[in-house]
Amino acid sequence: MGMSDESSLQWTARAPLEVLTDPGAEREGLVVAFTDRRGGVSAAPWNWLNLSGRVGDEPADVQTNHGRTATALGVGPSSLRFADQVHGSRVLSCDGTDGPVVGEGDALVARLPGTTLSILTADCVPVLLRGERGIAAAHAGWRGLAAGVIEAAMAEVGPIDAAWVGPSIRACCYEVGREVIESFEAAGLPIEDDSHVDPNDAAAAILERGAARRVATASGCTSCDDRFFSHRRDGTTGRQGAFIALLG
Repeated sequence: MGMSDESSLQWTARAPLEVLTDPGAEREGLVVAFTDRRGGVSAAPWNWLNLSGRVGDEPADVQTNHGRTATALGVGPSSLRFADQVHGSRVLSCDGTDGPVVGEGDALVARLPGTTLSILTADCVPVLLRGERGIAAAHAGWRGLAAGVIEAAMAEVGPIDAAWVGPSIRACCYEVGREVIESFEAAGLPIEDDSHVDPNDAAAAILERGAARRVATASGCTSCDDRFFSHRRDGTTGRQGAFIALLG
């Protein structure tokens, strides 16, 4: 695997938001960005930049937040494609789809410009991929990590030239039961101790195993840092986004 490079992900002002992005990605013909909870219009407990329409927030506020995000990314709101995420490993193709919600699954792929792949999280790991055969975005909670959602996405678009691992909950705040530990062990994923795992480290291990040439990883913990939505910390809350698109 290529060197892991945390420094390539930087918080950058992209009016009307600030996003975590890789400045080099645009030079390589990509949009790559992660949002936090700042800069939106949703009321508590979804305050502020909630991007999910499935958590009880006002639909009009979610649409406004989608528009603000699209503006910050420099893409059209109609280009955003989402999945009904179910903590599995199904991969959905977004080329040629008309509606914003592609279907039920936890990874999205595209091979043509004009589509913005969008993953929503509130502790789970968002992973963005650029491969020789297209781009992909994966939503990886512990079930998805153990079930192989990242590997499934890599298989669709690989070999992988670059990968970006976004903000997630870390081992400091992620106490888990025996079921999770055993699932990680069975999948050959790292564990911290007998009651903690680190989803970000697990994603990085999968990318290393899959020979990704370059990996950029976000630092910090979504549960520790209240700039992010965190289901573990707050219960009912919003969702931040991870986005990747091929520039036309």
